[in-house]
Amino acid sequence: MRVSVEADSRASKFVAVRRPPFGHRHEPADLPHPFSERAGRAVTRWALRGYLGAEHVDRHHIPKRGAAILVGNHPSFVDPFLVAFGTKRWVSWLAFEEALQWPGAGQIMRLYRVIPLNTEKPQASSIKAAYATLARGRLLGVFCEGERSVGFDLNDPIKSGAARMAMRANVPVVPVTIAGARKAWPLGGYPKPGKVVVRYHPPIHPDDFDASLTRRQRADQMTNQIANSIKRALPPGGAPRFFGNGRRRGG
Repeated sequence: MRVSVEADSRASKFVAVRRPPFGHRHEPADLPHPFSERAGRAVTRWALRGYLGAEHVDRHHIPKRGAAILVGNHPSFVDPFLVAFGTKRWVSWLAFEEALQWPGAGQIMRLYRVIPLNTEKPQASSIKAAYATLARGRLLGVFCEGERSVGFDLNDPIKSGAARMAMRANVPVVPVTIAGARKAWPLGGYPKPGKVVVRYHPPIHPDDFDASLTRRQRADQMTNQIANSIKRALPPGGAPRFFGNGRRRGG
């Protein structure tokens, strides 16, 4: 009986000292009004499926609950919608701060409560909001190139910020490949009807890497793994294609 009581006491003590998620003291990204979310999803989903033939593959890799970072390539302006429509969960995006001043697009970004980020000199408020969003068990979206893709391939080198954030918050990263969007929307041109396939890859978790390495070293390894996952599903000619027996489901 004494052993049981002592064990219960140790267990209670362990629970009491367990650290809360990093960033829990800060304010997370705001959520949009429910009506804006439903209406926006319906209209944009219809447009993307009808005009770009948007299709999602292997979206079962997106966690149904808990925090995670969706990290994708960035060939077009509509990528946040293309990636986010693979899940019914809300995705809060880190977005280029200057883009919030663009006519039309900036208003949409503000409506959907993106987290503005200065890519040259990230502000503490933006980083805190990102960590706080993860601390609430939500999804965060990041484009690892830091700007739109120059060609059909992934810009090289990609940014390591998402991996560093995943390591600090101890949350998984889901690499995402957007194939076909650059062909449908050439850089400096206008969008045209096409076919876009969004593929979600198996999550990469900080625990997958050697704990004896520094956090920076593990983040660098994670960044390389993210890049390799995205690149493998990027066709050289820009047209989307499927690999293996991936689960195909419409967006």
